[in-house]
Amino acid sequence: MKKNFVKEKITDGIPVFGTWNTLGSPMVTEVMARAGLDFIIIDFEHGSFSISEVHNYVNACERYSCSPIVRVPGKFDWMIQQVLDQGAHGVILPGIETSQDVRDFVEAVKFKPQGHRGFTPHTKAGGFTNINTETYPQEANDLTLVGVIIESVVALNNLDSILEVEGLDIVYFGAYDLSLELNSPGDVFGEELIEMISSGVNKTIKAGKCAGGFVPQSVEKVISIMDLGIRFITYNVDSAILYHDIHDVLKAVRGHSK
Repeated sequence: MKKNFVKEKITDGIPVFGTWNTLGSPMVTEVMARAGLDFIIIDFEHGSFSISEVHNYVNACERYSCSPIVRVPGKFDWMIQQVLDQGAHGVILPGIETSQDVRDFVEAVKFKPQGHRGFTPHTKAGGFTNINTETYPQEANDLTLVGVIIESVVALNNLDSILEVEGLDIVYFGAYDLSLELNSPGDVFGEELIEMISSGVNKTIKAGKCAGGFVPQSVEKVISIMDLGIRFITYNVDSAILYHDIHDVLKAVRGHSK
């Protein structure tokens, strides 16, 4: 990896726009990247993906200067190793609750001395050759994006210590899971949840990290979360984009008579 398109923009304070990729098709990924997204999250927690095909999604993104990021379903070091070796620009981990969870995750992502990621240069990420062996580990440590998802009240209560972890770039607030915690499943823009996440976003910004959260499905909702200070914006989900575009048009025209 010579360049991490989305990390460069985040470092410069530029809002970045992406989506959740759940449909297991590199062509779907490529269409979304071609449309101009800054990043696409390949969702191994809820999507239908094969670990051996990650490089195809990486290629589909990089062709259009879009950063491929993988959400792994848990802190499985072997999986983190695989997606990074196949060229992912970053990894996002759900379900963390403590600063130790985050430190363990960062160490799985980073090579020594920051972590314990297994090292071989003979990968897609390493350029398939050992001619850059001396520089590759540190370059990878510097370029790889590390994100975690806050999706429980326990994690929110531990946010201050989580934000102290070195090497963490993005803190994403999982509105759907947090709505379950408040016994209001799916009410992701409810007043109580907005207040809860807004407080977390402010802490994240003060800690010098980038905040993400929600899954806005309209221009108005995107603007509203940007007004909260969120700069890592996940617009909608690929399956919902496809579904609603067809469903809404058909609903409007099927009742029309000549």
